[in-house]
Amino acid sequence: MIAAGIVSCDHDDITPDESNTALTPEELAKRNNQPSNNDDPANNPGGNDTPQSNWKVVNTADERADDEIAVAIDAANVFQTIEGFGASDCWLGEYVGTKYADKDKMAKLLFSQDTLSDGSVEGIGLSMWRVNLGAGSAEQGDDSKLEDVTRRAECYLKSDGKTYDWSKCVGQRYFMEEAKKYGVEKMLLFSNSPLVFWTKNGKAFDDKTDDVNLTEEGYEKFAEYLAEVSKHFTDNGINIDYISPLNEPQYEWAGGQEGSSWRNSEIAKFVKILDEKLGSQKTEIVVPEAGKWSATYSSSEYANSGSQISELFGSGDNSIAELSHVHKVVAAHSYWEDRNWDALESYRSKAYNEAKSHGIGLWQTEWSMLDEYAATDNYPGLADAKYIDNALFLARVIYSDLVWANVSSWSYWTVWGQERWSQKNRFWLIKLGADVEDYHDTYDDITGGANWKDNANLYVLGNYSRFVRPGYKRVDMNCGTDKSFVGTAFISGDGNTLVAVYTNLGDQKIRVNPTVTGFDGANKVLRFVTDETKKLERTNMSDGNVVVPAKSVTTVVYCK
Repeated sequence: MIAAGIVSCDHDDITPDESNTALTPEELAKRNNQPSNNDDPANNPGGNDTPQSNWKVVNTADERADDEIAVAIDAANVFQTIEGFGASDCWLGEYVGTKYADKDKMAKLLFSQDTLSDGSVEGIGLSMWRVNLGAGSAEQGDDSKLEDVTRRAECYLKSDGKTYDWSKCVGQRYFMEEAKKYGVEKMLLFSNSPLVFWTKNGKAFDDKTDDVNLTEEGYEKFAEYLAEVSKHFTDNGINIDYISPLNEPQYEWAGGQEGSSWRNSEIAKFVKILDEKLGSQKTEIVVPEAGKWSATYSSSEYANSGSQISELFGSGDNSIAELSHVHKVVAAHSYWEDRNWDALESYRSKAYNEAKSHGIGLWQTEWSMLDEYAATDNYPGLADAKYIDNALFLARVIYSDLVWANVSSWSYWTVWGQERWSQKNRFWLIKLGADVEDYHDTYDDITGGANWKDNANLYVLGNYSRFVRPGYKRVDMNCGTDKSFVGTAFISGDGNTLVAVYTNLGDQKIRVNPTVTGFDGANKVLRFVTDETKKLERTNMSDGNVVVPAKSVTTVVYCK
């Protein structure tokens, strides 16, 4: 194993080009314009890379392409600074962390930044891990009135509502420890509902009202709880960077999962108390996890929980802008307003403009494919979609959030799930179940352990998370106006690495001819492809032109 150096391009292992693996050494040498030396075991057509065998460096002039696109990258024209790419442990992290024999392998896939000796990546290198702080519905059992046991979650208090029990949430704590071990940079605790000890109805969901399910005395108690949990983990070696104390305040949670509505006035009141309770802790507060982008700038749909940018970061009574622990971003979810390119651009651009006018940034903290989308904009519709089609839908949402909302952090929801009700891979990065073969529904109980399988969604997220690290800045990229081929580019903080991520939604291989300004002296170009069969498959390129396969997300890393 080679240490995590791919981001700074400080090692030289490479992967094979599958189209050449059947060539003889003489044919391989001829194609690469190098003399054959079949008797020399150290001979490597790619130069001094390892392993020294028939691995090769590809010159894209030898690769077939159906079309070419001129791409302009201006590395001197910078936008937002990336804070992290992440995912959530809801709802199955507790079960996977306690009942699955391969939990270590899954942790490695999620968190590792290492590269194997054949050049393949060991994991997708998430830089943010979002951990659900349960409301105590799991301890209530069936009395919680949450029918799906996987939607129940423990809290760190005993039944008296006063005494802490840090032995709880064993599975979730396992993945927190693994995230720390693998060097995940940011840890975020989030809550869907106040603890059941302090809710008005004694449950972890509300009664279809638009006000918070929290008693008056519960404001201070719940804030104390969140601050104490943050302090406990930080004091025990797992630094809690952020607390997100509420979730999708626009919605009425009627019992399918833990959840509560919050009015803007209630959010402001609670955050002010939490800010005080955090005291000298460095943990920051992230709000409001808006259910969709339009709620951040408009009150037309949600009178008491809309226009959250101006309400929470303006100058009115609900402002929290000056609180010392509040992270100066508005967090929102990319659900619903993602059906086509027009919607993707319009809603996000409006949110960005509103945030910019208040001097704050944006985060995208949850997305999965909630709706059964019809055919639109290079998407065949769910009925005809393959896994890669849904993964490419994910890719264009990431692209849109980065480019039009200018988000500095992007997280997926959720890591683990079952394939059922013909949903395919809409809701998971890793599939769980007795039958994890492709396009097989499974309805068995997965809480006691099951089989598992990775998916294209995981690696599409990895095309970003593995290479675009905290501190990288998005830079200007122009791929033209055809939305079947889009891309984003990023430069490292030290200026030595340029990363371009291309999403090719079309059926043709595209040769990219880039013109790069503001970044010169690259001596190595690496390509990582995720498509229907490839999982961040790597090839080293011998020139600056790159062929992007059809229906793929392809990351290109330029190294000085």
